[in-house]
Amino acid sequence: MLQRSVLESSPSAPHTRILPQGGRKPTPNSSWPQRLGAVVLCVLSLAGTVPGVAAPDQPGFTQQCSGFAQDPLLGPLWPGTLEPAGEKRSTALTAMVPRLSLRGMALATYEPRKAAPTVPTLEAVFGIVPGAQREMIETSFSQDARSVVLHPHVLATVAHALAPDVVDVHVAQQPTVQTVPLRVTSMTVVVRATPGEEGVPAQVAHTNTPYDLALVQADKNRILQPLPYSAVLSYGTGDPERPVGGIQAGDCVAAIVTSRTDKAYDTGQDRLVLGKVLAKVPVATNNLTQTKLNVNMFTTDLPVQPGDSGSPVLALRAGKPVLVGLVSATMYPTATFTYVARIDPLLALADALRVAASQQGKPLLVRNADLPEPQP
Repeated sequence: MLQRSVLESSPSAPHTRILPQGGRKPTPNSSWPQRLGAVVLCVLSLAGTVPGVAAPDQPGFTQQCSGFAQDPLLGPLWPGTLEPAGEKRSTALTAMVPRLSLRGMALATYEPRKAAPTVPTLEAVFGIVPGAQREMIETSFSQDARSVVLHPHVLATVAHALAPDVVDVHVAQQPTVQTVPLRVTSMTVVVRATPGEEGVPAQVAHTNTPYDLALVQADKNRILQPLPYSAVLSYGTGDPERPVGGIQAGDCVAAIVTSRTDKAYDTGQDRLVLGKVLAKVPVATNNLTQTKLNVNMFTTDLPVQPGDSGSPVLALRAGKPVLVGLVSATMYPTATFTYVARIDPLLALADALRVAASQQGKPLLVRNADLPEPQP
């Protein structure tokens, strides 16, 4: 999993209009519309102070994290909770937030190491060395990540979990060489509720590499279950220029990640980590991290680790957990800065896959936008 950083930002202060006590007093020469407007303002002002009359709940997410502790599934995973039911609840979540295993073969090139050590140069780093000959080899690769079940057989994960960034080249009498793969020649995706089980074969249905998002379709299996939390628009709703109810700096977020031993081995269980939104956009501290970020991310202080990519990130709306994104990258443990890929671009596509999967007996109609509509 990639690693990067963030700077904290604060939300903009809301614009508030303050009226004098008792409302605005109309002038003797004011017209009747102005007088009527003043009366309406006074009535609204009084309605807000009458006992028993509550203002409607504001849309958006909350900065308080207590809703996670009160949830039947997430409560037993609350940090510090030692309830006996915790293990059962964690096992139930593994079927909703399964492991994703990528295995395959790829072509890679490498430069045979010379017996005598050489001075490192930028040319050598990029393999541009005069007179050097690079070898080509087919090597195996494997990597593990997390995913979340949105609908039966439809899972969301991050795009970089489905493409190897680096492969290991094992050469006789030489240390293992890590290099960027030239081309993937074969690949399989397996979805597992626990690390030790055989798993369910799956196919990549959609990848959005610029936003680091992907959808996977798993074969029919009763083990996988959709996460019982609604996936919502983290950007908010309504006017794109002035959206309502979007994620804000300071909002509480939580991620369901892999529980590991002291040696970073997967225990097959899940744990809940809590954090805050630091910025509504990804903020980099250097050029290296900046090249790995995209505009669809927001920044948190969730303490995650390599291997947690694709883990669901939840927020609280009206006291209930909702899905807002997926863990994409982190600088933890060097710095507690974690980037979350917003789930928003996947919602309509995931629903289309759900409908298509439920109608497998019928031919899937793909309409070409360039062709005219059929006449009745």
